[in-house]
Amino acid sequence: ANGDQYNEYFTVTGIESCGFTVEVQIFNRWGAKIFESSNYQNNWNGFAHSSSVGNSDKVPTGTYYYIINLKNSGLKPFAGPIYVGTK
Repeated sequence: ANGDQYNEYFTVTGIESCGFTVEVQIFNRWGAKIFESSNYQNNWNGFAHSSSVGNSDKVPTGTYYYIINLKNSGLKPFAGPIYVGTK
């Protein structure tokens, strides 16, 4: 999300054809939720919700954590780290 036109969005490969609604939550290193979508469309570009970092702006460079849930799939949620470089 640094404006160079490469890797500008957090992309979950295959969600377009998986047949399930994809729920995504992204947290900072302190566990504060900075992004949430109940029907994710590969559209998170490093901007936080308005109250999570003081204003609605790009998150600082760093490691964040995601949880991906395929709603009504019977699968356990997927989770892991994501590095965001915003410079």
